[in-house]
Amino acid sequence: MRRRIDGGWLLNKQSSGSGETAHESLAPIFRRSIFWTPERDAPSAWVEHVPFAFWLVDVLRPRRIVELGTHNGVSYSAMCQAVKTLGLATSCFAIDTWKGDEHAGFYGDDVYRDLAAFHDRRYGAFSQLVRSSFDEALHHFEDGSIDLLHIDGLHTYEAVRHDYESWLPKLSDNAIVLFHDTNVRERNFGVFRLWNEITAGRPHFSFLHEHGLGVLCHGRDYPDALWALFRADEDGRLGSAIREIFATVGRSVRLSEQVSELSRLRQALAARLDELAGIKQELEGSTDRIALLDRILASHSWRMTRPLRVAGRLLRGDWPALAEVRPALIRIARSLPTKTR
Repeated sequence: MRRRIDGGWLLNKQSSGSGETAHESLAPIFRRSIFWTPERDAPSAWVEHVPFAFWLVDVLRPRRIVELGTHNGVSYSAMCQAVKTLGLATSCFAIDTWKGDEHAGFYGDDVYRDLAAFHDRRYGAFSQLVRSSFDEALHHFEDGSIDLLHIDGLHTYEAVRHDYESWLPKLSDNAIVLFHDTNVRERNFGVFRLWNEITAGRPHFSFLHEHGLGVLCHGRDYPDALWALFRADEDGRLGSAIREIFATVGRSVRLSEQVSELSRLRQALAARLDELAGIKQELEGSTDRIALLDRILASHSWRMTRPLRVAGRLLRGDWPALAEVRPALIRIARSLPTKTR
């Protein structure tokens, strides 16, 4: 069921009724999608928001999703996974230069190649990785065509404001905009400043965990589950309960990935130990051979037959071998008796 704003969103919020129990208020939040297992496992500051990405796509059913700033693709892959799992007729676009910036850090082409290899075989039928600046890609999208926009590029106030205002005409009548890092107040991050400016008088919700995630309503006609979320931002107890639900499920995703990473490290360590054991065995064999060779070279018979071996080399034309026996020949010559006159 969808509900439309008429006469301001505050009236809509009040229409929910003060007699609504906490269980009834939270009921729209609990959907099976928040417990899905993510397909994409990569380093990211967005991992704990993956359950909400699943939930949002499940509830909103957007026709077009655009993400500005994708990096390793954890957030974008979560949205694509939801589209695929739900069988939606949604087109998805990830826009990034895949070079990095002063906040995400700069990186090589391997990041893009790794994501493309993962993405193309899973989501290539409905999704595209657009290697471009945000401004360059802007002109390839029609006005009013984007239902879900995720802004996660450079996080200075000037940069995020520019991205938001540039893409504003591209939003549909009932679009949702996501802003990551709304709860960061260091390293010249300015998303929180823009968030405080643009949410005044608009339905919205903000998560505080995993650096913060802002959910901004840009339309008037949304499913009841989203209105439950927006109302919760004005209700301290309900908002805290919803934040705790998604933060807890998000932490479980993070923990699951850490366990998977630990398992991979243990497997890699076991493989390396096997490799070292093989090398050790080879070295022990080599040591035995070297010891045997030392005994042979030190033996009396080896020393006695050395001249014969050198003579054989000389007969084969190996004249440098003469240098090896020259000192011995000199000693022999000096030991011979001199001829008397």
